[in-house]
Amino acid sequence: MNKNINLKLNSHESLKIGIILSLVGGILDAHTFLFRNGVFANTQTGNIVLLALFIYTNKIDRTVQCIFSIIAFIIGIGVTEFVKLKLKSHNFINYICIILSIEIFFLSTLTTIPKNINNKTVIVIIAFVCSLQTNAFRSLKGSPYSTTMCTGNLRSASASFFKFIWHKDRNEGIICFRYFIIIISFFMGAVLGRILTTYLEQNTLFVCSLLLTAAFFIILIENKKNYKAYTK
Repeated sequence: MNKNINLKLNSHESLKIGIILSLVGGILDAHTFLFRNGVFANTQTGNIVLLALFIYTNKIDRTVQCIFSIIAFIIGIGVTEFVKLKLKSHNFINYICIILSIEIFFLSTLTTIPKNINNKTVIVIIAFVCSLQTNAFRSLKGSPYSTTMCTGNLRSASASFFKFIWHKDRNEGIICFRYFIIIISFFMGAVLGRILTTYLEQNTLFVCSLLLTAAFFIILIENKKNYKAYTK
């Protein structure tokens, strides 16, 4: 594929995709906390802090769980970089489609694991899935962001807000608005995760798979449209 054509396959940076993925991020965080022993599997900051505490208190079992989650996150980053580097785009299908397919596969598989079986394995796999999403979806219309955590988004939204206020920069106002939409989407995902987990338990992850499938087809359709327009 021509390099310039490849650059046009960036529909995964759209706001609607960011909203869908942030919903999934919020659902996963709420679900793992409620259904998988009070753990947040999306990000590893908490695990690093807990790792230090568990080592200090000699809680070997919890220490091992934190280590495995961190390793799974690192492996997920490596997998994303490998897919991006080695699997070249084919017409309108790019590495993002492959990453989403991997996420969908693992989350669908996890629906078969009930609450009382292999809790640690589930957390590790979800940490892996979240690292795929974190590393693959890093830009929202040219601005850095995350769909699995809110700290960076809140910082960026606040910075853009004050730039908008102080400098009357309309573009910063638009960027701020996008960030707050993503933050609200994550919050709504957490609310939805609470409701779904109450009634669906582990099948909540199947809802995440459906949302990711929707994102997959939106990206595929947009990529195809952009590809055809650019190759005319």
